[in-house]
Amino acid sequence: MKIEIGIPVLDSADKEKKVSADLTCTDISAKGAISIKMVDLLPYLTNKVAVDLFFISTFVYGIDRFIDRYSYSEDGWSRTLEVTFPVYELKKWQDHKEILEQMLSFLTGDYWEVNFKKNTLVFPAAIISPTMNQKFDQVSLFSGGLDSLIGAIDFLEENPNQKLLVVSHVDPHISARKEQNSLRNHLMIAYTNRFYALPSVSAGLSYSNMGKEKTFRSRSLLFISTAVLVANGNSLPILVPENGTVSLNYPLSSSRRSACSTRTTHPTFLIYVNKLLTGLGITSQVENIYDLKTKGEMVHGCRNVSLLKKIYTESISCGKRGHKANWSNMTADQCGVCMPCIYRQASLQSFPDVTGYGNSLNKKLTGRHHSTPFLLSKQGQDFAACLNSLKSKLSNEDIRNELMINGVIEIDKLDGFVSLVKRSRQELISWIKMQGDSSVKNKAGIP
Repeated sequence: MKIEIGIPVLDSADKEKKVSADLTCTDISAKGAISIKMVDLLPYLTNKVAVDLFFISTFVYGIDRFIDRYSYSEDGWSRTLEVTFPVYELKKWQDHKEILEQMLSFLTGDYWEVNFKKNTLVFPAAIISPTMNQKFDQVSLFSGGLDSLIGAIDFLEENPNQKLLVVSHVDPHISARKEQNSLRNHLMIAYTNRFYALPSVSAGLSYSNMGKEKTFRSRSLLFISTAVLVANGNSLPILVPENGTVSLNYPLSSSRRSACSTRTTHPTFLIYVNKLLTGLGITSQVENIYDLKTKGEMVHGCRNVSLLKKIYTESISCGKRGHKANWSNMTADQCGVCMPCIYRQASLQSFPDVTGYGNSLNKKLTGRHHSTPFLLSKQGQDFAACLNSLKSKLSNEDIRNELMINGVIEIDKLDGFVSLVKRSRQELISWIKMQGDSSVKNKAGIP
């Protein structure tokens, strides 16, 4: 499937300095557009190859949502995508075409063939903001989630004389702007003159004459490329704060091995990212220092637990917060039964967790007439798969083999990842023992 990207155009009269680019796919008569609010990024557009990476990441994110997987793939999941990206540094990208294709294919589960053409977009001179005049020691991704909150707290507590800059992304369809802003305000007060935040970057598919794809697998690349853009001038390290359980995303069943197993912060994906950055001459490197920790270990190892307990309820973990039709608690912000919500609750079981959730793990019936067994419904499918997975007895060898099938290539870390999977399972079992009724416990094989 061949997708044409138009040369980006800047609306210089717009106060947000929006850049837009048209998407067309003549194979299926599809038309769309990508829009990026550039006003807060203009001062950082000093390194052309970093700018290229940011635009490529935005285009990938837009294309990922532009082409429906189920309708336009041979197997119901993997699409074949041929794309020509507009870039400033043609030679550098042509020399690193293969690693870019490998990285994108690993991340999205598709087959990518990429080529490049000259980007002729010219940006206006930017006014240097007060934030630009600060000397930062690290850039961190800040999603509005619990892990990114802990990552910021840990860095500032462990490095009392250093400054942190966080970057965020918002999409109208999965926006966490409210949570990002609230947590930023708390951290600015707690760490005065040491915590700084770039306003959330708004970028994504703004128009499509087709139904939009519902997965967001490529979003992490957009997060990372934004961090690279603002970090590159000072060669700053970039932190991706994500618990190892979610990063590995060990499949709950063999049927979820590829299509349902996201790789947004998978250790192999980060290896590809750093290989590409090094090849392009970008000196910043990306690291997840929590890749061997469960979410619960991140929570209890937080360097300022008292602060975390005051503000953690304002963080968001839910992956299905926009689907409230059958929630039991309609005032909640998080569903309570998607895997991110399940891992969150398991990690907070000793606080105790007072987050509002739309559903309980003990929910029995759902649907319009409250007649569908919850664990047999689409709403309850993640939790049902989780319970079935916990019932299975896994040996170290079983886990090791599954990890390698799922893309782990760091052999020296394999034993650590095996241990992580086992501890993650135990964390879930402990939570279900504490909160689950006899029916739920029985389905998980818990006495």
